[in-house]
Amino acid sequence: MRLVFIFLLIAFSFIASAQLTDKEIYDLKGGRIKPDNSPVYVLPFSKGTKFLLIQAYNSKMSHKNEISLDFKMKKGSKICAARAGVVTAVKEDSDAGGLKDEYLSQGNHIIIKHDDGGEAMYWHLKKDGVLVNIGDTVKQGQHIGYSGNTGYSAFPHLHFQVYDATGKNIATRFQTKKGIIYLRPGKYYKAVN
Repeated sequence: MRLVFIFLLIAFSFIASAQLTDKEIYDLKGGRIKPDNSPVYVLPFSKGTKFLLIQAYNSKMSHKNEISLDFKMKKGSKICAARAGVVTAVKEDSDAGGLKDEYLSQGNHIIIKHDDGGEAMYWHLKKDGVLVNIGDTVKQGQHIGYSGNTGYSAFPHLHFQVYDATGKNIATRFQTKKGIIYLRPGKYYKAVN
């Protein structure tokens, strides 16, 4: 429990100091920042499934000053690794969730470190919904867990967030049926890989 609290404290310190402006996010989404050689991710759910992106980078609800994505999905939906890597942290013992600060440390999650030193984080997983262990090597697209509603959460969804090797919270590009793009909230996205 103490380790999770320390991790959250460190993560929130990065969030506070490593943000893109709304204009930079707008330019990324509009393809105006060239060249973009950032890593390409697959959508973090099963091939052929489709989910609504309800919040994206710097959204005004709970992602203000935070570069992360929320996919609305039913509890128990399959979560898959968006990139290959090694599992560095897991939590799956919580069944608590809600919109009070006391739930901030209760979010079940998986953190995967990629070969470039970046880390992808998958949050709000269901209790006992983690299928991997610390130290496991996972492949891109591998089933790693199940969505839930744990931690600081109002409804079942997947919170997906990435940090680069320097600890900077970064926007991510995804392979979609329309090519490699930055996702926009209010749209459904279907996993193609």
